[in-house]
Amino acid sequence: MSPMHPAGAPARPDAVVTEADGSDDDAAAVTLVPPVVGGLPETLASFQLAPAETLLEEQARRLGTVLREIPPPPRALRQLVSPDFVASAGAADLADLVMGEPLVAAKVMAAVNSPLYGVRQPVTSISQAITFLGMTVVRNICLRHMMGISFNVNSAYGRRALDTLDASGGLAGALCLRLAPRLPVDDPSGLATQVVISFIGHLAAITFQHASRAPDDAVAPGALLPRLRLQQAHWGVSAGAIGQLLMREWKLPPGLAQDAWALESVLVTPVEAVPPRRAPALALGYVCARLGERLACGQPLGPQELDQAFASDPDFHHVRAYLDLPALADLPGLLRDERTLEGLRT
Repeated sequence: MSPMHPAGAPARPDAVVTEADGSDDDAAAVTLVPPVVGGLPETLASFQLAPAETLLEEQARRLGTVLREIPPPPRALRQLVSPDFVASAGAADLADLVMGEPLVAAKVMAAVNSPLYGVRQPVTSISQAITFLGMTVVRNICLRHMMGISFNVNSAYGRRALDTLDASGGLAGALCLRLAPRLPVDDPSGLATQVVISFIGHLAAITFQHASRAPDDAVAPGALLPRLRLQQAHWGVSAGAIGQLLMREWKLPPGLAQDAWALESVLVTPVEAVPPRRAPALALGYVCARLGERLACGQPLGPQELDQAFASDPDFHHVRAYLDLPALADLPGLLRDERTLEGLRT
């Protein structure tokens, strides 16, 4: 067994992922049960992830008031994530959609020409970007920037946190697109989109932090668990639930909110509580999200740092058991390969 995947006490459920109708193909939802210590770090054992439905009426009213003050994203976002567009749109359709949003198009072009994507000559059009990078990469760049348009705060700290979390989504999505095709997981393109979408609640949480005067640590990029604990202490729910509410407000496909919630719930969900068919993709998406955030924060992620994170960081406690899944057997080696993170470090 590799240093990245040390042996430990068997995980015991503190949250259970169940299917909406009993099918492995449906989006997973988390059903909460009281946490059981059973070898868990104390900070994780004492934490229960609360979905949006657990909000008290007054809490829901206050959160709803702030949500409605967040400007909606461009209408093209709804088309970009619609099942019909994802299933049937071609390169020309995607280029037309992006060009219909000049501000987004400018941000996409800047992103495409950044060192992250390593293009060998300047890209001068959206169509050329799609040719060089592929539809999935360009679509996820568009998705990230269409979401980001809606979020803004006046404080210097809030602005820095927004920029870091926005970059986190981009880096996490790019990392997922490097890893997922090399592992036997379903729908790598769709998984990368879920990873990017999973940051929407964290971006929105900065608006809540500014409005509620919660401490800066409640939105501090980096470690996930301390942030979520503070958010739930101040607001009754954490960023994942805020993302659920905001995506409903924006009338995005319900499956997006369900998938983002399931992905982030890996933090508190033992592998045996996840439908076997979904477990590898959820774990991979979660790992990409957490590492993308650390990359955006400028944290070193060499083999030693990865070993330490997977061995002792509460954010990765349950992930260690997921690495026993045959589909993820190659993941530790891929993460150690310096080519995997090439160009992703800030």
